[in-house]
Amino acid sequence: MAAHHLVLFDIDGTLLRSEGAGVAAMLRAFATIHGDRGFSFAGLEIAGALDGVLFDRIMTQHGLPAHDEAHREFQRTYHEELDRTLTPDRVRRMPGAAELAHALAARGAATGLLTGNYEHTAFVKIRAAGIDRTLFPFGAYGTDGSLRRQLTPVAMARAAAHHGRSFAAERVTVIGDTPLDVDCAKAHGCRSIGVATGPFPIDTLRSAGADLAVDSLADTDGLMRWILG
Repeated sequence: MAAHHLVLFDIDGTLLRSEGAGVAAMLRAFATIHGDRGFSFAGLEIAGALDGVLFDRIMTQHGLPAHDEAHREFQRTYHEELDRTLTPDRVRRMPGAAELAHALAARGAATGLLTGNYEHTAFVKIRAAGIDRTLFPFGAYGTDGSLRRQLTPVAMARAAAHHGRSFAAERVTVIGDTPLDVDCAKAHGCRSIGVATGPFPIDTLRSAGADLAVDSLADTDGLMRWILG
């Protein structure tokens, strides 16, 4: 039964691409708060990273305190920057991604997010892409752990709380575009779909252990059969 299936979607490279607008807004937020110190993500792996961890690394790199109040101020400023600058013309929806989420929800499957984004900025991106946010009534976000694989049980617990029932790991599918998305599924006995609409080719996702690796999420019917079958 579809009602016993949980599908968790990554955002960047999976549902949409904001073509660097998120990173640019983050860097402007750092500069707005702390002045121009040459903030940069050079040398940091952005794909699949958690926003909370990126904040810590940048602050540490520049000898700035990364305490809770500093983090809250950064999140507020970044949210304002992204909200101001991320217009729909700067976002690309990935083929079939929103359609797949709609089709799953229509069949009674639980759909949520598993993303490195902060919760508020996640929905700025989703709104700019013209995707229905009610498809994702729960999720795990970039402050829910220090490693991406820590987000999976958080998302599963929130899905259980939202729907009033738990989901067996073998009926949980994580969909993402990086080896880290695959890893956070495998670490908890969940299934994964690696989609090559981000920076990693299909062979890399397959090598990382994706249960299914696809060029895009455009084949709604085929993916529905695989997920719910």
